[in-house]
Amino acid sequence: MRIQKYLRMCGMASRRKAEELVKDGRVTINGKKVLDFVQVNEGDVVKVDGKVISLRKKLYYMFNKPVGYITTRSDPQGRKTIFDLLNVEDDIFPVGRLDKDTSGLLLLTNDGEVAQVLLHPRYEIDRIYVANVKGALLNKTVEKMRKGVKLPFGYTSRMEVEVLKKSGEMSVVRITIRQGKKREIRRAFKFVGHPIISLKRVAFGPIFLDKNLKVGAYRKLNSDEIRALERLKKENETLLRVSP
Repeated sequence: MRIQKYLRMCGMASRRKAEELVKDGRVTINGKKVLDFVQVNEGDVVKVDGKVISLRKKLYYMFNKPVGYITTRSDPQGRKTIFDLLNVEDDIFPVGRLDKDTSGLLLLTNDGEVAQVLLHPRYEIDRIYVANVKGALLNKTVEKMRKGVKLPFGYTSRMEVEVLKKSGEMSVVRITIRQGKKREIRRAFKFVGHPIISLKRVAFGPIFLDKNLKVGAYRKLNSDEIRALERLKKENETLLRVSP
């Protein structure tokens, strides 16, 4: 495989950063400095800044995030983070974020290419949430949200909104979006007069939250789930190669 892909799969860097490492002369193969995007063959010894690097086993976890935790490894303000609950390999990272007040499915991995496919807007990967919102959501409001709501900072992404249950005081809705802009769902529902009471992510791409996974618990993805992610990556590999 090409050296920049090898660096990414070793967890060293993004595609752009990998290219910078090569151009800066920080990479060697079998003791020779690499200044071009050459192939790495089986048995080659690759070093970055004099340190040997090698391909890692790919890891994939599902975590049922509770409310009240932020999605970072540490926090200078001393807030609780998901890593206070996770006792797993140090080199995994969350695929995107869920804000402190949002619960549900969070994927963690060391596979940068899978993370890129799941997160980049060009791949249009579904994220599905279930929310409790104040008030009875009217059909005309649902249609408005499906087309995108104009907020002070611009239009929200188009949302697929399905009302699962409603009463005078509260509605339960399923929301599907294809981008993960910060607090976008909360802002949109507040703007149309139905503030969110609770928000939970139940699916991300082909992965659905395990109903038997308790809040605050985590597990490795099973073989079927991993194959689903691999299929997703393969379906988008042409775009992945040219992604900035």
